[in-house]
Amino acid sequence: VNLPFLHEAAILYNLKARHLDNHPYTRTGDIVIAVNPFQWFTHIYTEKVRARFANKLVWEEHEGDSDARALVEPHVYEVSSLAYKGLAFGGDDQSILVSGESGAGK
Repeated sequence: VNLPFLHEAAILYNLKARHLDNHPYTRTGDIVIAVNPFQWFTHIYTEKVRARFANKLVWEEHEGDSDARALVEPHVYEVSSLAYKGLAFGGDDQSILVSGESGAGK
């Protein structure tokens, strides 16, 4: 899901809905929000999933100004793939901000 407007009600509603559907990541613009699912998801952290994100976001060419992120679900692999692409191909410095409570598993 993509949250086009940042206001508390929309954010909380979408985070809760995605959490109940076992989707720990939500995107708003360039920000990926992660919610602790309190369970282990082995199916979303496989080499196959990582390769799909790398292919869609880094290696495949996309026509026009289309945003390649629309082709994938929000995921931490999205963040790392786009940072790598910006660094390797754009020559732009990259930074990733990871924020959360102490002990949250960042």
